[in-house]
Amino acid sequence: MRYWAAFVVSILLSGSAFYLAADSVPKPERRRFSVPHAAVAGSWTSGYFKGRRQVLENRIARPILRFSNPGADAYWVRIFYLLDSKKPASAELDGKAVARLKGGGKWRRADFPAPYASKGAARNISFRLPEGGRLYVRRVDFRNYLIRLGEFFSLKPAGGARASASVQAIALWWLLFGALFFAAGAIFRRGESPMSARLAKIFLPAGALGLIVVIVHLASGYAVHAHPVFVIAVFVGTLALAASKTPLRLAAGRLVGATLATLLALVLAEAVLLVWDPPMSRPRVKSYAMYSPELGWMNRPGAEGWHVDIGYHIRINSHGLRGPEISLDKPKGVFRILGLGDSFSFGWGVEEEETYLRVLEAKLRAAGYRIEVLNAGVPAWHSVQSLGYLMKRGLRFGPDLILAEFFVDDVYKSSLGKFVKSYKAVKLREEEADVRQKKALSSWSPRLYHLWFNYQKNRRAERDYKRRNPYPNFESEQKILPRDFDKKAGRVADLKAIVSEWKKTREKIKLPIVIYYMPAGGALNSPPHQGEYRALRQLSLEAGFPFYDVVKLYESDPAPRKLYLHPKDGHLGAKGHAVLADALAKMIIERGYLKKP
Repeated sequence: MRYWAAFVVSILLSGSAFYLAADSVPKPERRRFSVPHAAVAGSWTSGYFKGRRQVLENRIARPILRFSNPGADAYWVRIFYLLDSKKPASAELDGKAVARLKGGGKWRRADFPAPYASKGAARNISFRLPEGGRLYVRRVDFRNYLIRLGEFFSLKPAGGARASASVQAIALWWLLFGALFFAAGAIFRRGESPMSARLAKIFLPAGALGLIVVIVHLASGYAVHAHPVFVIAVFVGTLALAASKTPLRLAAGRLVGATLATLLALVLAEAVLLVWDPPMSRPRVKSYAMYSPELGWMNRPGAEGWHVDIGYHIRINSHGLRGPEISLDKPKGVFRILGLGDSFSFGWGVEEEETYLRVLEAKLRAAGYRIEVLNAGVPAWHSVQSLGYLMKRGLRFGPDLILAEFFVDDVYKSSLGKFVKSYKAVKLREEEADVRQKKALSSWSPRLYHLWFNYQKNRRAERDYKRRNPYPNFESEQKILPRDFDKKAGRVADLKAIVSEWKKTREKIKLPIVIYYMPAGGALNSPPHQGEYRALRQLSLEAGFPFYDVVKLYESDPAPRKLYLHPKDGHLGAKGHAVLADALAKMIIERGYLKKP
C-alpha cells in the first residue's frame, strides 16, 4: 500500500502545484521611473552629480518619492542611490521599513518588495537619513518578477496578481488526472503489485516538483506564476522521463554523451565565428568617445565593438580615426585626403566599409590612384572643432586635400572653449577613470554570447528607435529645422566669421579645402529650410573655397528618401553614402587634385 500512498500523494501535490502556479497571463513587467517627476515638493533638489543627469539630492532629513503603482500587482522595487555618510540610512515604503541603505559615498542599489496595490495607487518611498547625511537618487525601477522564462514562467513577489486558468486548461488538467487514476485503478484490480511500485516511482518526480512549488508559495516571499499549458507540459514531460525503461547507467552515459556533443558543437560554432568574424559577434563598444582638453571630446583611440543602439560596428584606430590602422607618416607616392565633419562623416548607423569616405577611397584606388582617405569625423562635432583638429592634429598626417563637411548646426557661432566646458566634455572627463578601470578589468568572453546579446539588443533597439524617434520622415524633420537662415543678417555675419577662420587656415597651411553642406532629409526640396546651405555656399565661394553642392546632388536622386535611415534615424544610409562618394570621386578627378603615378 505504501506505493499507492506515494502515488496518491504525488498526484495531490501535482494538483496543488497546478492551482497555485497556474496563471494564464504570467507576463513579466518592468517600469523605470524618472526620479525628478517623483520628487515630493520641498524634499529634493534636482541637479547633476558627477556628470549624471536627472539626479536628486535630499533637501530635508526625511525626503519622499511618490510613484503611481504601474499596475494591479505586487512589485519588486530597486533604487539606485549614493549615500554620502559613514552611517547607514533606511528606506520605508508607505511607512514600513523595507531596506537599509549603506553609506560610503558609492553608487549602490537597494531592493525590496512592494505588496499588492491597485493600478495607479500612490506608493510613497521615504528615507530616514543620519544627521548631516546627503542622499542622491538617480533611478527607481519597478518589476513584478524575480526570475522569468520568456512569457511562460516567472517567479513573482507573493501576493501578486494572478489570472485564473481558462476553463479549457482546467478541463485538460482534470482529463489528464482522470485518465491517470483510471489507469491506476485498472492496474490495481489486476493485482500487479510490481507495477504499482513502478507507478509510484514514475509519479514521485512529479510529486517532488509539486512539493517544491508548494513550499515556495508557503515558506518564501515569492510565488510561481506559469502558464497552464507550460505546467501541463512540464508535468507530462516529467512523467515521460520517469517512465523510460532505460537503465540508469545507460541513461547517464547518454546524458554525458549529449553534453559532450553539445559542448563540441559550441566550440565549433565559436571557432567558425572567430574565423568568419561577423561584426555582430564582436563585443559591443562601451565607450567610443573620450574627453579632450583641446577639442572637448574626440574618438577614443583603439575603441572597437558593436553599437547595439542602432546596430553597426565601430572601429577606431590608434590615431582616433574611424577605419583601419595607418602610419602617421605618409607613405611615399601616396595622396592623402583628410575628411572632417560630424556624425555624417563618421558614418553613424552604417558599417565602416559603407561610409562615403571609405567608398571614396575604394573608387579612387579602383581608378588607378595610390590614395588614402582618413575619416576624422566625430559625432556631435561643430565646424570649429573640425578646424581646431585640423590645426592641432590633422596636419601630422601630411594631407594633400581637405574635405570639410558642414551640417545645419555648424553654421552657428561657437568656440572651442565652449565645447571644452560643455556638459558632454565634463561628463566624459569625470567618467574617464571608470572607463580605464573597466578596460583593465575586462576579459575575454565568447563570440556566441556577443552574437546573441547584440542580436537581442539590436532587435529591441530597432523597435524602440522606430517607436521613439520623433522625426521618422522628412515632413516631421521640417518642424524642427530653422527657416530662412540667410535672411537674418546677424546669423549670416557669424557664419562669415567662421568661413573667414577657415580661409585664414587655408592660407596658412597652403592646402586645398573643399567645403560642402550635408542636408537633413527634411531640407531637401524645401527652400525655406535651406537658408544655411545658401549662405554657406555663397560665403564659401566668395572666400575662394571650392564648394560641392550635395543638396542638388540628393535632390536630383530619383528616390531621395532612400538615401537616409528613416524611420529609424535621420542620418545617411548606405545608399546616401554611396551616392556622395561617387560624386566626390568624379569631382576630385575632374578638378585635377590627383595625378596618376
